[in-house]
Amino acid sequence: MMQRWVGLLLVVLLSACSSTERSADPLTYTMMPHSFEEIRMWDEFNPEGLNAMIQTNTDSWIEEHQNKPSLNYLALSGGGFNGAFSAGILTAWTEQGDRPHFDVVTGISTGAIVSVFAFLGSDYDDVLTELYTETDFNDLFRYRNLFSLVRHQSILDTSPFEQKVRQIVTDDLVREIAKQTESGRQLIIGTANIDNQRLALWNIGRIANYGTPQATELIQELIIASSSVPGAFPARKIEFEQGGQHFDELHVDGGVVRQVFFTPSWVDLSDIKVEQNLYVIRNGSLKSDFQPVSYRLSHISERAINTLMLNQAIGDVEHIYHNAHQQGMNFNLAYIDEDFEAPEEASPYSGEFMTALFGYSYQKMQGGNAWQAAPPSLPAFYRIEAK
Repeated sequence: MMQRWVGLLLVVLLSACSSTERSADPLTYTMMPHSFEEIRMWDEFNPEGLNAMIQTNTDSWIEEHQNKPSLNYLALSGGGFNGAFSAGILTAWTEQGDRPHFDVVTGISTGAIVSVFAFLGSDYDDVLTELYTETDFNDLFRYRNLFSLVRHQSILDTSPFEQKVRQIVTDDLVREIAKQTESGRQLIIGTANIDNQRLALWNIGRIANYGTPQATELIQELIIASSSVPGAFPARKIEFEQGGQHFDELHVDGGVVRQVFFTPSWVDLSDIKVEQNLYVIRNGSLKSDFQPVSYRLSHISERAINTLMLNQAIGDVEHIYHNAHQQGMNFNLAYIDEDFEAPEEASPYSGEFMTALFGYSYQKMQGGNAWQAAPPSLPAFYRIEAK
């Protein structure tokens, strides 16, 4: 009898999975949603025409910024509820009075959410602080029951989270992003296209410049997609239309490809003659730790995934570090170090944990010891004083 029920359940699950229709096609690699022009590029292997356009735009951007005293870049990593770490850094930085008006801001996963407010500037610190210290994230995600799982592609019902994003990313906010973009500043968010296994880099400012309801909706979808951990969150379907035909791509958390990014390696900023300062905030640890793992499949699997993500983050930060130095940039890194003491028995999803993490990074920033000159995974002679 038990085998029959297991068999029936498998049949239902398989039929549910196979009934989700798609219009995926490699052609979308060269296309833009809503026929918006020049709103995304790829981390690698761009179509030939797109590469030429990107290089032309990059050369123009460099020329326009040669007379500035300095250029300041900010790259924000994923890390889920650890986004409170970057919120604390930015808020304390504002109060110090020397927070730059960043020329380029990039974000992935929770960093995609933070990047919007980091890009808009210090006036939005209150929004960022409220989001990561006063929001009860347990109200934003609900576990599905077994029968509900049959009809959906994720463990969590994220509709309250999606509603929260849409409440925050309004038409007015998008207009403000467009306004800030007019001076040549850039806001880039990364999502993972799981059809072609590549990181899509979306120019949020250029999308905002279109000023249509479709532009606002697309920005909302991209922020949600960049935070959509596969399996836990539903993948987001980005739709395209060309010549009367409809296509779609599935996008998930950009951290599937990179935990943090700045620019693709093929973008050359070495011709910029002014000082360039790159700040990387890793919303997580960059050091391994010892934790006894019980001899159970779920615990072993969870620890293995955490180990994979840790080492991916280490590799991504090292990649950015070496690329920055090749292009003559000053590199500055902040991450959650071993001196952070989480509240006892506090869940990483709890307000108590996030408030403690916010306070930790806030104090480190005010104490002048938030930034490191190199990743901790590199030999000590790399770690001179951060600028």
